[in-house]
Amino acid sequence: MDYPLWLANSDISGALVIALVSIFHVFISHFAVGMGLFLVLAEKKALKEQNEELKIFVKKTSALVLLISAVLGALTGVGIWFTIALVSPAGTSALIHNFVWGWAAEWVFFVLEIVTILVYYYTWNKVSDKYHVLLGWLYFVGAYMSLVIIVGIITFQLTPGKWIETHSFWDGFLNPTYIPSIVGRTGIALLLAGIYAMITLSLMKNSEVKKNASRFSGYFVLAGIILTFVGMTWWVFAIPADIREQFLGGNMTLTNFFKYSGYITAIMGFLTLLFMFVLPRYINIAITLIILILGQISFGYYEFTRERARKPFVIRDYMYSNGILVSEVEKLNEEGILSKAKWANIENEKDVMKIGRAVFVAECKICHSLNGFNALRPKIEGLEAEDIDAMLMDLDSNPLMPPFVGTDAEREALAKYLAKIAQ
Repeated sequence: MDYPLWLANSDISGALVIALVSIFHVFISHFAVGMGLFLVLAEKKALKEQNEELKIFVKKTSALVLLISAVLGALTGVGIWFTIALVSPAGTSALIHNFVWGWAAEWVFFVLEIVTILVYYYTWNKVSDKYHVLLGWLYFVGAYMSLVIIVGIITFQLTPGKWIETHSFWDGFLNPTYIPSIVGRTGIALLLAGIYAMITLSLMKNSEVKKNASRFSGYFVLAGIILTFVGMTWWVFAIPADIREQFLGGNMTLTNFFKYSGYITAIMGFLTLLFMFVLPRYINIAITLIILILGQISFGYYEFTRERARKPFVIRDYMYSNGILVSEVEKLNEEGILSKAKWANIENEKDVMKIGRAVFVAECKICHSLNGFNALRPKIEGLEAEDIDAMLMDLDSNPLMPPFVGTDAEREALAKYLAKIAQ
């Protein structure tokens, strides 16, 4: 709200931009975590069995990890920081300031993760087996600790717990949904590791080694499915009851997306286990891509559900999605929302349309576009300014919407602006 750098005339909402970048990054980052454990255990298995073909499989898989994790993962990670700072500067600032040492620790582990996967890949057959396995463990520790830290921060947004009163780092970090999410996301990481291994498996010619490696990968998928189910079921019962009701029937969009995520995950898990344990010789790149696409779709549905369930907050009971603090609502209702939005530069402005547009950018733009995703135009098309004004006065009757914040004059200006563009 303070610095709305995202253009107000764009038909792409800020929330959609964050979602598109985040879904790909989170999918990749979970893969990187799971693959850390997969590589080191697979290499130990190859060494124990003195199986050179299996060792080659692990080496080729490590090349895949290097490419996806260190390149695509790093790029999309930077993309997340860029988009959240652009779209939600107030929310980003709150997370950085409250968890500054958490972020610092995560960046250290991220550097460890990137350095060790580089060294791990480029030292195949150049250092002792013992030292090489140690590098694999270090990579896994770096990747997993990044997940452990980041999960504490993103779960805080939905369930800040005692932090609302204490503003303590640990009260926010060790929040009610932290442990369930760690369990569930560890499961997702193992599941994705096994699925991504199918890329390398699909290129293998030796049927015996392919069968051996497929079965090993299948155990990762099986363990991942179990942990994901346990963690996410636990998570459902750890979130506040009013939020749980929204995606268990209270809001059909959330309910359906949550169901779709579960159904697609079940189908994906069944197909993966079928091919890995029963039909390993039929694993090919086409089958692998189908399963990976199903995984991406399932993950997208889940992440959308988790993010949408947090609405209307960026940080529950502390900051609304548009960056307005719950504690400043009363003050802004008296002084006006634009008293905080210095960027608007409309002091003494008489043009109601310009005032209304500035209020729209300050309060609505982060989640809504005029057209396109989550568009306002279809919702208000044909309505008069008086009708829209009445809707704004009762905005938070929808549990996913924040209240309108600002003076009566600002609300009426917004209503007139929306009525005009909806004609």
